[in-house]
Amino acid sequence: MPKLNYLDLSGGMNSKTSPLFIKNSECELVQNYHMDNLGSLTKRDGIVYLIGQIVDTKSVLGMYYFDDIQGTDYSNVLIAIDDATSTNSDIFKITTNAWASSKADDTAGAIPTFCSFMDYVFRTNGSDVIISSTDLATWSTTHLTNFTTMKPKYCWVWEDRVYAAYENGTTKYPSRIFWSSLGTYGSTLSWNTAANGQWADINPDDNDEIVWGLPFGKQSLIFKTESIYTWTFGQTEADKLIEVGTPTGLTVKITQGFCFFTNKYGVYAYVGTGKPQLISKKVQDFIDAIPTTNLSLMRAEVDNDHYYLYIGDVTVSGVSYSNVMLVYTISLKSWHIETYPFEIKFMARFKRNTLGTTEIYDNIYLGDDDGFIYRKGTGNQDYLGTAARTINGRILTKEYPLLDFPNDSTLKKMFVLAQKGVGAKVNYRINRGDWRAWKDLTERVTEGRIAGIGKTLQLSITDNSISQSQIEGFSFEILGEKGEKGEKRT
Repeated sequence: MPKLNYLDLSGGMNSKTSPLFIKNSECELVQNYHMDNLGSLTKRDGIVYLIGQIVDTKSVLGMYYFDDIQGTDYSNVLIAIDDATSTNSDIFKITTNAWASSKADDTAGAIPTFCSFMDYVFRTNGSDVIISSTDLATWSTTHLTNFTTMKPKYCWVWEDRVYAAYENGTTKYPSRIFWSSLGTYGSTLSWNTAANGQWADINPDDNDEIVWGLPFGKQSLIFKTESIYTWTFGQTEADKLIEVGTPTGLTVKITQGFCFFTNKYGVYAYVGTGKPQLISKKVQDFIDAIPTTNLSLMRAEVDNDHYYLYIGDVTVSGVSYSNVMLVYTISLKSWHIETYPFEIKFMARFKRNTLGTTEIYDNIYLGDDDGFIYRKGTGNQDYLGTAARTINGRILTKEYPLLDFPNDSTLKKMFVLAQKGVGAKVNYRINRGDWRAWKDLTERVTEGRIAGIGKTLQLSITDNSISQSQIEGFSFEILGEKGEKGEKRT
């Protein structure tokens, strides 16, 4: 009997195109499954909390890994969070399997930016004066000569200089960047904010403001909300790259030669030449569903093959999704979504290290709205605080045209290929009608009869267990022109 085989699911999610016309390797929805095992869909790993709660009911404002590579090793993570009364915000680090204060009494709610240079970490937040530390215990104005009263929002390091942007002090300069003297070990950085000093205005007449800056190849990229500029040291003026920007620099991330960023139009990738390219068309309905007021709350991080973008709660085609993260797999140019049991307030990638007795891994860490930090990609459950939660996975396949499409075909049997499939349930629908229960997956190849006559077939696979099912493909058996006993179908 004729069979239709679909054994490549590496195309990921395409929720924007009609499910009848997407590629055979794509799915209408891929939720909490990834494509890292090539050709198949595997339920994602879980998350686990780090140490314990820092401050009850308070949102994580910032996260950073200070990598100290010279002299005494003060490497550590830095977590910014408001105090219990929201009077101030404090910066915490890790001691012996505990959270300990690194710096107290920054402005409550101020989101910090960190950068490190010459064994010092610098903190800016736009509300307090820029400050630095070498041991994460004492913060001072070292390397800030002639800059000690400034309150920039952002900082980064490029070509052996520290850069700062968006001065938010008494006199505000939302389009201005500053840079330090050239840094060499043993020297002290200095700044010059006087006329004709070490600063430049990035198109200050465009009624826009800087939201981020970072090095990318042989240039610095300066992001505004509605534009991007390139800056090379010694330029008189920055060059405009494109008239799209980002509402928050916390979506701007670099990996594998790509600079990713997001705005209300979607996710862009820039390779250093030409113009940034929109890469999110296949999940554009999720981008379009982000409330305007939430665009500035987006957060992102990267690893070696993924761009992770947290977009919050959205409703797409009448279905509500909570705490959504869009995930782009760079090597496959494919998308899926992940959902979590809490709001993600910040993301950062840490480096492998042992801090006291606490193991830190080369993973992405998430900060929530209740004073917890979580490590991504571990175990088979999520956590909400200290309580474990199952991961609810769902795959909604392509709507597959059957053998005689657009005429009817008679379905006879279905085979589903899976590894570790116990816990996954399969439903199906014909001609996009009502869902019908089929089977729970129990074998390497689960097979069974499937009844119905129609033009198209679509599967829904759910896994709300602690198993991590890996779905590898499907095969549909269709009655030929004659039935099983030789009678011609009518």
